[in-house]
Amino acid sequence: MNLLIEQGKNTPKVSGDSTSRTLVMEGSSFPENVRKFYNPINDWLDSIGNTKSTMNIDCKFYYLASSSIIALLKTLKYAEKLFGNAKISIKWRYEEDDDDIRKIGEDFSYLLGIEFEFIEEPEEV
Repeated sequence: MNLLIEQGKNTPKVSGDSTSRTLVMEGSSFPENVRKFYNPINDWLDSIGNTKSTMNIDCKFYYLASSSIIALLKTLKYAEKLFGNAKISIKWRYEEDDDDIRKIGEDFSYLLGIEFEFIEEPEEV
């Protein structure tokens, strides 16, 4: 079962591939109803969880509202619970000079006890 949530005005594009066990989220996240947006992602994780394979999560955010930061952290914690932190690979992409998004990733990495791969990318024009 794959997951596809198209990018909206206030929400990132989210795609999940159950074969490669990859979840990709890119865009800005400030939905009106955070729970309604993030619940399908958690449900998808649940549907592929509890196997010995590595889960790959690739994030590139341009903006995260405080409610989205909390919801995203809960989603990452849920993935960690399902797969174990040794089985999760997290890439945290951010635009160069975007210290706020990098700091959020650093905080998540610390809180989860998972080593993130930080990737600075050129700013899109």
